Amino acid sequence: MKKNLLVMLLVLNVAVLVAVFLLGTQSYFHSKEVQSLTEGCREVGGTPLLEIDTFVLAYSFSCEK
Repeated sequence: MKKNLLVMLLVLNVAVLVAVFLLGTQSYFHSKEVQSLTEGCREVGGTPLLEIDTFVLAYSFSCEK
């Protein structure tokens, strides 16, 4: 019984760590992508408009001249 509980806790911990890693990776690449889009928009003389939805880790970007 104790062995099953330890295995379940280990699997749960690994699942949580993987989820945290994946969320962090997605957040990192979104920030890099937004930074690149913003710099590109400013290079062409535009104004970047960014809307971020943190609940679903999504964003909307547009460049207006």
